[in-house]
Amino acid sequence: MPTSTRKPTASRAKPATFTGSADVNAMIDRIAPSVLALLADGVPRTKGVIVAALAERHDAEAVALALIRLSVTGELEQAGSKYTLATPGGGGPPCAA
Repeated sequence: MPTSTRKPTASRAKPATFTGSADVNAMIDRIAPSVLALLADGVPRTKGVIVAALAERHDAEAVALALIRLSVTGELEQAGSKYTLATPGGGGPPCAA
């Protein structure tokens, strides 16, 4: 029976790299045109379908962040779980209740 007095050590994960807001904005600026072009045909799509369609060009998490930003800024509308381009004159970004 082993009688080691050493305590087992936990593996040390690498610290997460902090991405500043400028990096996030630049990433979204690169991805937004692809998202808007995909939705330009007027067909509502779920986040999963949009992510899958852009998977060869963009990271899934980056596409999800772009969808959030485009929704908040009023460029996309979300109805249920599907995204579409915002209607012209739709009144801009959603207002807080």
